[in-house]
Amino acid sequence: MVPPRGSRETAILKRSFARTATDRARWFFIGVLGFGLFLAGKLVVVQAMQGPGLARDALAQRSDTIEVFARRGSILDRNGAVIARSLPSKSIYAVPHDISDPDTVARELGKIVGKLSPDTVAALHDKSLWFIWIARKVDHSVAQRVAALHLVGVAERREKTGRRVYVDGPEFSSTIGFVGTDENGLDGLEYSLNPWLQGRSGKETLETDEMGRPLPFGHPIVLKRARPGYDVELTLDAYLQFVTERALEKQVKKYHASSGVAIVMDPKTGAILALANLPHFDPNHFWRYTNAQRRDRAVEDAYEPGSTFKLVTAAAAIQSGKVTLASRFPARDEITVGGHTIHNADDGFTAGSHGTESLENIIAYSHNVGAAEVGMSIGARTFYNMERAAGFGEPTQIELPGENPGIVPKPSQFSGSSLATMSFGQGVAVTPLALARYYCAIANGGLLLRPHIVHAILKHDGKLVYRYPVQIERRIFSEKTAAILRKFLRAVVRYGTGDPAAQIPGYTTAGKTGTAQIEENGIYQPGAYVASFIGMIPARDPRFVILVKVDRPIGSYYGSQVAAPAFDTIARAAMLHAGFLPQVAVKRR
Repeated sequence: MVPPRGSRETAILKRSFARTATDRARWFFIGVLGFGLFLAGKLVVVQAMQGPGLARDALAQRSDTIEVFARRGSILDRNGAVIARSLPSKSIYAVPHDISDPDTVARELGKIVGKLSPDTVAALHDKSLWFIWIARKVDHSVAQRVAALHLVGVAERREKTGRRVYVDGPEFSSTIGFVGTDENGLDGLEYSLNPWLQGRSGKETLETDEMGRPLPFGHPIVLKRARPGYDVELTLDAYLQFVTERALEKQVKKYHASSGVAIVMDPKTGAILALANLPHFDPNHFWRYTNAQRRDRAVEDAYEPGSTFKLVTAAAAIQSGKVTLASRFPARDEITVGGHTIHNADDGFTAGSHGTESLENIIAYSHNVGAAEVGMSIGARTFYNMERAAGFGEPTQIELPGENPGIVPKPSQFSGSSLATMSFGQGVAVTPLALARYYCAIANGGLLLRPHIVHAILKHDGKLVYRYPVQIERRIFSEKTAAILRKFLRAVVRYGTGDPAAQIPGYTTAGKTGTAQIEENGIYQPGAYVASFIGMIPARDPRFVILVKVDRPIGSYYGSQVAAPAFDTIARAAMLHAGFLPQVAVKRR
């Protein structure tokens, strides 16, 4: 039995326990305080010192940097009407691995996007494939109809670039060109003006989930702003383009021709107001057409111009002073030069075998023999110098791609008959655009202008970036010579080969018919001709120069019959569109 402790001993034990509890509390507090300081220090290190870096790492784990594609600029006519523009687009794709009935899927999709190609149908049956395209860049309405089918294994994806839409379809096609799936220009102005039209892509960081899908309440970070492409305003007039295409199409179909070209220019500025090519194509579906159908014959194809080139001979003769209005040449229908026999056309305007004729008569009646005699009288160097001064044999520097400079032989390359035949447009090759530009010089008083089809570059909000100026290349001949040439062209319409086909009631016109054989591989093809007419309206102070060229017509090949009617239609519409009403002669009592 343990004896009870004394009071003194009990008190000592109580004091010892109290001291121990206090020490424990103190050490516990010190431990908590130390741990708190450690956490605070760690928090300072993590938040203040390492915070920005850790935040960037965390954001990188749940974010994705994407390229923000810029909208491609629109193409407008001179009045602001849209010719080409880019719209948001979607594409349809399929996962063959998830499709249980490929035939049904192909049949249902074909009803909406069009019949699928054999390769696409075969791919739908291949269970090893996880992705194939069905249709790229379709309308939203098409995408919605496909989505409404609820086909397993078929879905849509928003395209990064837009869908290029050509509002007028085939109109403007050879001039405007087209773009590829990635919206890079591949032909026409879409190609040559691609640096202006194509926007500058930007970059943006988005917060995403583990599947790469953007978070609804994430905060995007713009790293580099996208810049939309510039809009391009052309000199083309949508109304005149419509009229020109229809007038040309009518003549091409009537004479079952292989192709045709028509150009309308402002002779005072060099602006192209309309440029039509047939055949043409729909740039919305350019891949369905051949290269020949997509060809811009106005600038890419050089041809022997025939009698329309006689105005170059006439200009050289008058400007050099070697021929005057009083000069006379033997009137005959046949001549042999360098072993080559030259004939006048059997068109009812033969020269006969007696008497003489003036330079005006030679132009008005389009006599080949007379033009040859004029050319030989002025000499090869004088004739060649005028060809070169007129810009033939070199590109016009228009904004369109693929321009053909033409073929203008040097005098050292002439054969015994070259000068004689070139004097009436045989043995030399020019593009329709180059010839139209030359006639603009006749119309404006002798100035050779650089033709242009682009009027201005605009920002997407309409603010002007750059306006293309009128560019004078040089003076070809004097205003006096130009006035004489216009007088000759007026005579063609008044009593020559353009009478009455190129006469328009209420307006005065001037112009030149042309009929030229087509040469292939050094041989002139029998029965193959180019029929053309190039004229101006009004005759005294021309506002429009219009060229119409029809290749390989059947039934007739004279420019007065095949091409001049289209000139009539276009010229009349152009004058009315510009606000010039026909003048009606009032008889005096």
